[in-house]
Amino acid sequence: MIAGLFDRVIVVDWSANATPKRGRDSIWIAVCTASGEPDVVVNPPTRAQAMAWLVDVLTGTTAERVLVGFDFSFGYPNGFAPALTGQPHARWAEVWAWMAAHISDDERNANNRFDVMAQVNEQLTATVGNAPFWGYSGGRRHDALPRTRPGTSEPFPEYRITEQRLRARGHRPFTAWQLAYTGSVGSQMLLGMRALHHLAAHPALHDRLCLWPFDTGFGTQSAQLDRGGVLVAEVWPSMIPVRTDLHPVRDGAQVLTMAHHIAAMDAGGTLHQWFAPTLSEQERNVVVNEEGWTLGVG
Repeated sequence: MIAGLFDRVIVVDWSANATPKRGRDSIWIAVCTASGEPDVVVNPPTRAQAMAWLVDVLTGTTAERVLVGFDFSFGYPNGFAPALTGQPHARWAEVWAWMAAHISDDERNANNRFDVMAQVNEQLTATVGNAPFWGYSGGRRHDALPRTRPGTSEPFPEYRITEQRLRARGHRPFTAWQLAYTGSVGSQMLLGMRALHHLAAHPALHDRLCLWPFDTGFGTQSAQLDRGGVLVAEVWPSMIPVRTDLHPVRDGAQVLTMAHHIAAMDAGGTLHQWFAPTLSEQERNVVVNEEGWTLGVG
């Protein structure tokens, strides 16, 4: 048992809304601490305000060890990074940098994600013979981005290894290739990767922040931070039954439930197990180099 890995747990329910929005299906952030401070729940209307709020909180925690969980996938299925960038040894970092360079997202949430992914589909059709991305909202037509699911995502897998594990256990995570409609995560990924690329480069945070498991690898040691350290990980709050008594809005209750669950595991000395999934050497290389992993999936 290893207790007390983190002094503060932050869970972020991300959103790809194209206009400012509060309430259901928007950004929710929950914070709980090992010191017993009152829980904090905020609902910023835009991604810009959410990241500014988060930077403000993190720059004030230089004496703490902080875990920040975001509820979108940090990587794509194996093989996508080289195909997107044209670099044979490209990894997750090159994908994040590519997204940050090509996707715009302004102070009011207006963004060009569907246009960019239509262009990616065109590029991939020319280079690997298939266009895996699909789904878009709104009335504007995107010729290279179909509204409905294509027959196959080949040559890329439909799901990452971590999602394959979840599905084998009866969960139903969505594929990264789906960019719209209820439950989809693809658009959140695009805008989230862009946001985290900039967060990791923030001058007040770049030497404090680590991305799990990309920067850290796996195992108990990957969760052990020096004071002032910030560990950013991918979470999937749907793994945990929601305690609807915690907040009147289900999204707020969900981030609070996840934050409480992580903090309780940490206090009980079992959270370190979430950082040590069972992986073969080949799987580990794929996950750390490109796909990423959902915290808590064994």
